[in-house]
Amino acid sequence: MIEFDRPTIIPSVRRLKDLDLAAQCPSDFVLLSEVHIGNLEPLAAVLADAGKMVLVHADLIGGFKADRDGIKLLRNMFHVDGVLSQSAHVVSAAKKAKLLAIQRVFIMDSRSLDRSLASLGEARPDGIEVLPGALASRYYDLFEQWSDSSALIAGGMVRTRDEADDLFDLGYEAITASTPELWKMTF
Repeated sequence: MIEFDRPTIIPSVRRLKDLDLAAQCPSDFVLLSEVHIGNLEPLAAVLADAGKMVLVHADLIGGFKADRDGIKLLRNMFHVDGVLSQSAHVVSAAKKAKLLAIQRVFIMDSRSLDRSLASLGEARPDGIEVLPGALASRYYDLFEQWSDSSALIAGGMVRTRDEADDLFDLGYEAITASTPELWKMTF
């Protein structure tokens, strides 16, 4: 399980020009949301040099296949600390590779929600990222049952401090955010 010592905004870096700002944020974690396998190693090194734990979206890395061998490469060659994925198989492979494993749950409709809830039991992730943040607040009670074994993280479409405060007040431990104005905030 991922441990957060305080409510945390995890910078989700989508633009390379924001990397230095993310490296200076108070969070111990930084998420590289949109990278290519060709530039992952130097980006991860910049963040590691800044004392950050590097998370990547395994499903969004250009030129990368998120299979068991690919996950091992993320750890051994690219020195990332954790993986986010919608796939329970990728989450399981990340856990076996001794990486932090966060399962992404998109709330699009009741069927996708039911499938996601069922897959959480088999994957046993270190963290659960519930997206979008606006719906994460409505469905916290469905994910609370995993709060003893998985960090609960909200993400997507969180743009203001008030929205973040509401999610933290519910019990979410962290929020992934691509809005740089949120990255420097402490809660």
